[in-house]
Amino acid sequence: MTATDERTNLDTALTQAREHYVGQRPIGAAMHADASEVMPGGNTRTVLYHPPFPLRIARGAAQRVVDVDGHEYVDMLGEYTAGLYGHSQQPILDAVRAALDDGISLAGHNVYEARLARELVDRFPALELVRFTNSGTEANLMAISLARVVTGRPGIAVARGGYHGGLLYFGGGGSPVNAPYDAVVFDYNDVDGARAAIRENADHLAAVVVEPVLGSGGVIPARRSSSLRCARSRRPMACS
Repeated sequence: MTATDERTNLDTALTQAREHYVGQRPIGAAMHADASEVMPGGNTRTVLYHPPFPLRIARGAAQRVVDVDGHEYVDMLGEYTAGLYGHSQQPILDAVRAALDDGISLAGHNVYEARLARELVDRFPALELVRFTNSGTEANLMAISLARVVTGRPGIAVARGGYHGGLLYFGGGGSPVNAPYDAVVFDYNDVDGARAAIRENADHLAAVVVEPVLGSGGVIPARRSSSLRCARSRRPMACS
């Protein structure tokens, strides 16, 4: 079998799989078409989109979710680790309902945020101060902006294929809607290349943004370099 034949077979299989997917989800297809009339791509979270249209989930319980067409799935995503306790766990529901009984968005500091911050600081020695945000995208934008102000430098260094939020994607040449930071891009797990790129641009860089596992780039774990020596202090980790 030639490479052309293999590609033809793969394209045929993919077409058949998509046709089966669409045929089994008429309600999801109709809801996506309706959503696309009022939202770009029919959604507000690009990372969850996949062609020909994404799953439309109706409900979830424990480790399982059910789409609007009645298909049940085991949820292996866990809301990207933010939902490790599964769906509709009773203690979590009870806590949320108790909080809602006291009102929603009270236009002032509530009694919960400081308690949560204290729990995080006490449990994780690396944390000294905590500020909450609405998303990972917002958190990274704020952290980078702070680093730029503190250092007086405009640039950042990131790994090729990295994803740090909807406005910070560095796969396939980057995203046209990325935040306008000057980015130096290095190859993940190429310690020597990354070190050289960072040193070459040190006077321009405010921060290095990197994941311990390159999620969007293929779920690639970081390799430990025997030559990397890091010193911990109250300031950001310094490595040489």
